Amino acid sequence: AMLMPIKDKILMITRGGHEGQIYRSVGHDYSAHLAYDLGDIPYRPDGGMVMVYAPRREGDRTRLAFSFYATHGWGGARTIGAKVKKVEELAAAVDSDIYILSHDHTQNVHRFNQLTPTRRHDRHGTLRLVPHRRLLVNTGGFLKYDGYVSRKGYSPQDLGTPRIRCEVKCEGKDYRKDMHASI
Repeated sequence: AMLMPIKDKILMITRGGHEGQIYRSVGHDYSAHLAYDLGDIPYRPDGGMVMVYAPRREGDRTRLAFSFYATHGWGGARTIGAKVKKVEELAAAVDSDIYILSHDHTQNVHRFNQLTPTRRHDRHGTLRLVPHRRLLVNTGGFLKYDGYVSRKGYSPQDLGTPRIRCEVKCEGKDYRKDMHASI
């Protein structure tokens, strides 16, 4: 009932750690049930890719695609470096614009650029390489400092999750994807 007002904004549902434990114990996938009840939202228990399309200009039918790869996450990283390393490993495994990793209850945003070829060639016929920004996001969490968070001695964290913004920028005749995240 709490999610029904925003169900049209949910792009994908993935299984969390607690839901996975329940599934292994009793054989019922409550996350799949939730996805179905909300209107058959795409459900990827182990994570998956979502594409969001944005017009180049208002009213333009030509659109640029922003790819998001999201998964609940894994492991028991305690340091920020270990948590960041996990989302970097995810980025090494899957080609996407934006990577979203949960599980660690710590908000973090960073990015790296990777050179990718363009469709254009220079005057010698060589492909030009341009930086392709990749955005890496650790989502944070919504649990207060009690229960297993306190019991395991995790550091108290800010509650919430980073906000991701995707825009299309025009530079002369070229268009590029512009992605930012803030905590």
